[in-house]
Amino acid sequence: MLVALALAGCTSVVAGSAGAVGAQVGGLEPDVVADECLLTADELGDLVDVAVEPPQQGAVERGDGTRSAGCVANAESGPVALINVYGVRSGSPADYVQAAGASGRRELPGVGAGAAVIGTAAGPTLQLAGERYLVTILVSGRAPSDEEWRAAGEAALARLRSG
Repeated sequence: MLVALALAGCTSVVAGSAGAVGAQVGGLEPDVVADECLLTADELGDLVDVAVEPPQQGAVERGDGTRSAGCVANAESGPVALINVYGVRSGSPADYVQAAGASGRRELPGVGAGAAVIGTAAGPTLQLAGERYLVTILVSGRAPSDEEWRAAGEAALARLRSG
């Protein structure tokens, strides 16, 4: 399945399943903050190891026709990262990260209230628990190191707290 990312009147397509970017995720409420661009172009470039244009808040079009918001980072080759912020319908964001038992999941200690990297069809995704929200950062075409994930997670949470 393909997920299209609509930005400023144009549409980009990211290969993978819609579930890979948080579509219809049970127990989560999408679009809880107006601007999900919690990382700068430089921070995202460090994460994906290529030059990245300034990230933009845009619409994510899913294969089932539904749309939600997300922050998209583009490189010359196209979309390379997607950031989403979710509310958790029951329990805390840390509870959600702890309970998520996806295959290919590994804990990432030392960042936020809980964090894990999950392998998805579209690329590795960081699930990051903040105090109020769950942040997901999907990377396409690269597997960041734990240090790179931690740096991105800490920067995202700092911006989320200050915003």
